[in-house]
Amino acid sequence: MARRATKITDERKSGSPLLVLDAGNSLTGDRDPALQSAGASSVEAMNLLGYDAVALGPKDLALGTAALRQRIAEASFSFLSANAVDRSTGELLAKPYAVRDVGGYRVAIIGISGLGDTEQISVRDPLAAVRAAVADAEVESDVIVVLSNAGAEVNQRIADGVTGIAAIIGGGTGASAEPWVSSRTNTPVFHADEGSPGHAGRVLGVARLVVDRNDTLTDYTWKPLKLGPEVPDDAAVAMWLKTKTGS
Repeated sequence: MARRATKITDERKSGSPLLVLDAGNSLTGDRDPALQSAGASSVEAMNLLGYDAVALGPKDLALGTAALRQRIAEASFSFLSANAVDRSTGELLAKPYAVRDVGGYRVAIIGISGLGDTEQISVRDPLAAVRAAVADAEVESDVIVVLSNAGAEVNQRIADGVTGIAAIIGGGTGASAEPWVSSRTNTPVFHADEGSPGHAGRVLGVARLVVDRNDTLTDYTWKPLKLGPEVPDDAAVAMWLKTKTGS
């Protein structure tokens, strides 16, 4: 995480408009202190790194409604899901989207959870949820980005089937070094990393989007960055990690 902080800091220093986003399953992983704190330490870390929005993935939903509401309250960024529903109330567990002012554009960020019902939470069809969220978000935004933890196959169906999306940031299965681009809508799907036991968060994807005056995506670049030893640790974040792990 300290290396990720260095890269994010470098991007901010460049002066380019920046959004720091995550497509989900980012709270607990398979190690402490995240497991022991039910994701509280992860929220603290993402606050420290200045995240803008994070989708809720199936592993996040497995924490249950009480823990998730606490994590949402602790976050200085937006937790998002347009299709995760609290069974006890029938209401969405989190906001379906958030709008951020970036480089003179109003950017709507929609969150989609991957399918995987729990005892407390029902996950609705991702494609229908995206359609509904886009219809609402386009009224108050210039550009729409989707954070989807539904996996590569579903994300490609979303890109093919829903117009008005500038880009999809993918999570879940199907990570790829190259973006997948819909032949129907020209919407790119970026998917930087796929977590596995003992391995998560070691790849940072950098997408640069070019939008014209008609709010249309005209060009983009995409680069997955492996955060190896050649990337120095951020001193402040490294110190924070030491206080959390004792090493």
